[in-house]
Amino acid sequence: FFSLAISAQALDSNKAVEVVREFAELPAVRVDKHKLMEILVNVIQNAGQALAERGGPGQRVTVRILRANERTARIEVADNGVGIPAANLTKIFHHGFTTKKNGHGFGLHVSANAATEMGARLSARSEGPGQGATFVLDIPMQAEAALAAA
Repeated sequence: FFSLAISAQALDSNKAVEVVREFAELPAVRVDKHKLMEILVNVIQNAGQALAERGGPGQRVTVRILRANERTARIEVADNGVGIPAANLTKIFHHGFTTKKNGHGFGLHVSANAATEMGARLSARSEGPGQGATFVLDIPMQAEAALAAA
């Protein structure tokens, strides 16, 4: 993924951050690559910001590509940064919501909309402050026959 390369390069340049890549073998999935890149760049940059805010040793971002089920490919971006309070998990995709001093609250909103536009779903989970966060992008996989007919 080009977006992973772009964002991971920034993370890799910060020697305090370990970038872990766990990529399963999956069939080709038809997606809007520009929307996918926009989503992944955004959540990976947010992970980097959560780690920078946390500081200290042992900072890690894990990017996983796996099969969620028979019909769904999943991309997860998990960090061990500052985490997300439970009350904010229901708000983070709303237009204008931000917890950052210099944030504008558009990135995750635009990303969630981009996911919806391509038939995917963007969600987030966190055990709370100090527990990191995981952003999950579930993308429907089309059968080979459907791809050939498209």
